[in-house]
Amino acid sequence: MTTLRTTVIMKTDISGSTVRFRGLAEADLHVLLVDHREFLSRHALAHDGRIVKPEGDGFWLVFPSVTAAGLAAMAMQEELRLAQPNKGDDRLTMRVVITLGDVLHEEGALVGDTVVLTARIESITPPDEIYLSAAARLAVHQAEIRTASVDTVPLKGFTDSVSVYRVEQTHRTRVVEDQYIVFTDLRGFTQLVEGSPMTTVEKLLDALLGMINRVSQEFGGMVRFSTGDSYCVTFAEAGLALAAAERLSEGWGAFLRQEKLSCPINMAVHRGTLYAFRSYLYGAGINLASRIESASASVLAPNEGSVFVSGEVRHDLAGTMWGTRLDLTDVRPRGHPKIEIYRLGKI
Repeated sequence: MTTLRTTVIMKTDISGSTVRFRGLAEADLHVLLVDHREFLSRHALAHDGRIVKPEGDGFWLVFPSVTAAGLAAMAMQEELRLAQPNKGDDRLTMRVVITLGDVLHEEGALVGDTVVLTARIESITPPDEIYLSAAARLAVHQAEIRTASVDTVPLKGFTDSVSVYRVEQTHRTRVVEDQYIVFTDLRGFTQLVEGSPMTTVEKLLDALLGMINRVSQEFGGMVRFSTGDSYCVTFAEAGLALAAAERLSEGWGAFLRQEKLSCPINMAVHRGTLYAFRSYLYGAGINLASRIESASASVLAPNEGSVFVSGEVRHDLAGTMWGTRLDLTDVRPRGHPKIEIYRLGKI
């Protein structure tokens, strides 16, 4: 059935997708696109919007108001930045366009000049930005979403130049308190890279990524960032962090035995506060967790990995099964010689 009604349209597009996707295996690309659709759908539903149809790596969505679409777009952009901290130009970025006008809805398709205008504005929208048509800008609630003029530009298919606006996204530091930070590192990774075929290194890194993601999902964690073969994952509870670390240690050990490789995983757990600004993630807690992991090498055999926790984490685990398995060590993190570090013992 064909109906004509005034519609708020949002169009999203992953920036630089052609080059980025060319380097992905088919299975990895499928997972990325499925996850991206779920991400968009979740934010759209939170503001009473919905996906109308996909278009390559982009999506057409509709919303009940321009303000709702703008708030959803801002939430999308913020989560994309926070989910990929410290990656710089290597992170996944998205451009978003919001327009308003009379649109024909025909069997799931959107038809009309407003649809064409949306596509034309998308072609000039930079990564990370949210652009608006003039009609959408007039309809948005200015107290909730601030806008600024981009320019009046000529667009293909339109006789007169078109005024384009942008949402002024407010970047504030987000404070994430009392997180149990798990910092992981593969011991002997450099030697393995230097002495193994590229296919072996790729298989190992793929296995590590999959295992980190599965364990994080199982125990309610969030992968904050990765650097080389190291990962930073956070959890809301100390017990969950230890359970995840032990599960990861066991799973990784089984993988190494199966593949006949020597590259054990070592982990440190510390409680701290994270600070997120744009795509940056920082905080003393992350630094200390990294230093604990690095310093713990002094008490490990060359082909050994383990789980180490700070005194703060041990205090929070008092009276639990985890607390009874922690043994004091002589690990001295750089810059923190007096902090107590404990090692998780075997069951």
